[in-house]
Amino acid sequence: MNTPTVVVAILTLWLVMGLGFLAKYVTVRKSGKTSYEAWISYEGLLFILSIVVPIIILIHTSVSG
Repeated sequence: MNTPTVVVAILTLWLVMGLGFLAKYVTVRKSGKTSYEAWISYEGLLFILSIVVPIIILIHTSVSG
């Protein structure tokens, strides 16, 4: 895949995961729970992974050539 395709794919992934996490965050906060509980939910962990994994892959790809 060329660079623009990779960038669009990553941004789309972040958008979808971010919206999912935002919905979960609002639900958790409305129920009176802490922000920490939203971050450790499935949606929160997937959102964190959607940010970390592409960065690791891009670093690995640029280092390995």
